[in-house]
Amino acid sequence: RLVQQADGRTFQVIQHRSKGCLSFARGWVEYVRGFSDDTDFWTGLHKIHQLTGSSPKTLRVEATTWSDVLYVGEYSGFSVGSAINSYTMNYGSYLSSSSNMTSDSLAHNNGMQFSTMDRDNDGHSASCSVSRGNAGWWFKACSRSNPNGLYRDTASTDMH
Repeated sequence: RLVQQADGRTFQVIQHRSKGCLSFARGWVEYVRGFSDDTDFWTGLHKIHQLTGSSPKTLRVEATTWSDVLYVGEYSGFSVGSAINSYTMNYGSYLSSSSNMTSDSLAHNNGMQFSTMDRDNDGHSASCSVSRGNAGWWFKACSRSNPNGLYRDTASTDMH
């Protein structure tokens, strides 16, 4: 859908949020198929699996603060499994040499199945998706990483 250049490399964008107009509070089927509006989108678990399942890729996560500070985290060996294993996300290692985040923000999500408000695959007694804005993600006990969660459109969190 969208390709981005960074550091002389090309990345396929699998999720994009910049306006906050598109709700990411979606069910399982929509996260599998993908959804979008004019600017924001989720590529879809099926497509992400097709891109990474047989040949793991480098995952590049970019987050920009309201103060226009760009944070980057890169991960080697990123892959998403098939529907049979609920699109389990795995990666090999956090690439600190090409990242400027202070820590691995996906450490608690590695090896987790995807969860949505109507399919609870996380490691918590209650649904992390429901308690985190009905967003879909690879939750483990409602971990701190939730880029599909409620979109903060004010500088109160300094992250969008």
